[in-house]
This record gives sequence, C-alpha cells and structure tokens, in this order.
Amino acid sequence: MQSLIRFFFELCLLRRAPQDLPGSSTLLGLVLVVDLLVGMLLATSAGLSPGLGLVQSLVDLFFMLALLYGALYLLDRVARFLQAATALLGSGALLGLIGVVPLSMAPAPDAAEQPAMAVLLFLVLVAWSVLVMGHILRHTFDLRLGQGTAIAVAYTLLAYSLVGGLFSGS
Repeated sequence: MQSLIRFFFELCLLRRAPQDLPGSSTLLGLVLVVDLLVGMLLATSAGLSPGLGLVQSLVDLFFMLALLYGALYLLDRVARFLQAATALLGSGALLGLIGVVPLSMAPAPDAAEQPAMAVLLFLVLVAWSVLVMGHILRHTFDLRLGQGTAIAVAYTLLAYSLVGGLFSGS
C-alpha cells in the first residue's frame, strides 16, 4: 500500500507515468472507492452533506470515465483505459486529500487573512491538479504536455459547469 501511495505522489510530481501502473481492474476499483470517499470528505469540508458529496463525486467520476473511455475508443486505444483511469483517480484522490486543508481553513472567522490564503492555496491546488491531469493525458494519448494540459483545462471547466449546474440549488 505504501508503494502505491508513493507512486501516486510521484505521479503528482510528474515523475511517473500512468503506464507504470499495472492494468488491474481490482486496483481501479480500490482507487475508485478511495476517490469517492475523498470526494465525500471534500464535500463535508466545504459544508455540504456526505450524501450530496457522494452524488457529486459519482456524477464527476461517471463523466470523467465516460469521456476517457470514449476518447480511447475513438482512437482505438481502449487497452490504456485501466491504467489511465487508475492514474486519474489515484492522483485526484491524493490531491483531494491535500485540498481538505484549504477548505477547512476557509470558514475561520477570526483572521481576515485565512480565507484569502485558503482561496490561494485552493487555486494553486486546482492548477496543480490540471497539470497532473495534463501529464496523464499526455502519456495516455501521446500528446505534448501543453496539449494534455489544454484538454485538462477544458475538461475541468466542463466538469465544474456540469456538476455546478446540476447541484446549484443544493
């Protein structure tokens, strides 16, 4: 387990690639469960209910995995799905755990600088997450890092719009 956590940490530092992971549906299932739990933790840190966090996480996961599979299918590279999906979910879970820190800082009413620092940390984390996703997409689709990152930016904006639009009244 420790080597797996180390792998995802190195992946987030752009030192490893998704093809370094085994193509295992069991590993993908494990990482998917962890990612869902982290999504619920993030939701509760942001003041939402765990149930709503689970539903939002499920929508986001379905959207991401469907787009990934569809793109790989169109390019006849479906064999890369397990590794790419595992890499995206594992790195997302790790960065999500780190994201709990700025989210838990935000509601602190006693210091005016804490919310601004929380926002800054969260924006840095989102940028880092987009870069990591771009790195994974680069290796998955044989692109340049800039191209993978541009796709990651487009996906992130689309996913935030979709999830935000579906759950704006919540």
